[in-house]
Amino acid sequence: MFVSVVKATRSMTPCVESSETELQYKTRVCSIASLVVFILTTALVILPLILAYQSGGFWVRNRVYIETPLVQFTHKYLLIAEGDFDSTPIICSTFSVYQLNPIKDDCTLVKIQQLDINNDKHNDVFKFNFLFYSRAPVKSIKLLFFFQLKLRDAVYNKIDSLAMINYILPHESQKINIISDLKLNQKGLLKCDNFQDIINNNVNNETIELHDHSLDQVLSYYARKKFSLEVTNTQATWETGFSASEPVSLSGELFYLDQHLNYQPCLWEELKQAWIQYLSLFLALSYLVKKFLCYLFNKGHLRSYIVVPWEDK
Repeated sequence: MFVSVVKATRSMTPCVESSETELQYKTRVCSIASLVVFILTTALVILPLILAYQSGGFWVRNRVYIETPLVQFTHKYLLIAEGDFDSTPIICSTFSVYQLNPIKDDCTLVKIQQLDINNDKHNDVFKFNFLFYSRAPVKSIKLLFFFQLKLRDAVYNKIDSLAMINYILPHESQKINIISDLKLNQKGLLKCDNFQDIINNNVNNETIELHDHSLDQVLSYYARKKFSLEVTNTQATWETGFSASEPVSLSGELFYLDQHLNYQPCLWEELKQAWIQYLSLFLALSYLVKKFLCYLFNKGHLRSYIVVPWEDK
């Protein structure tokens, strides 16, 4: 029994004409030459896998994509402006009840709007302005806004969360302006096999209210979510001075950022990248293996039979 191993070419040049004749090397199945060919062929199949895996690029362990979520204000907020220890805090809120206790809204004017700066039909900035009277200078500010975010690129998902601004004023101020960025934090790597379960069955789409929960419970609840909002890069300006006869103005802007989301790709997405690396290594190694076998057979290091085309006929 014979097996085809590799092909080589020899040139015949009669007179002024030349032509190439293809020579085929054949060997028996149970021979050293067949064993060498089998080992090199097996190595040719396995070696690209090893090289690609050890280089760290064969399997994509995690992937990062950038998305600007759709951010919508849910028209719920809570402002707590505190002064001295013996003064009553100023509270402005859309919640009428806090832990089953009624809340009095101390603000005389509240303006909130979302703006599309670059005209891409998506909101880019969140602006707010609170006016209230206070008998004592304001020392610290706690401000909570409730938002709903929508992701659309890798997966469609709605995220209910809150953003908190906590700022301590260094001086007595009548007018305070705060500028910050709104960032979406992600806890842990999202895996493709249970991504939908995380999105649909976890607490991302659930909310709790201040009606029957304390402020600490609400903050802890939203902080434990897979996705949570954070106010970063806070910068504040103020006008020094205080007058009880004039309203205190608290204004600010929150800018929506592009979010970096991490997830583990699915099997088919990994294979889409893996076969390109495997094929490129396979073609390069197959060229080297073929040249090496040609050298072994041409030099007679491996025993074989040469089949000439006209003799085979």
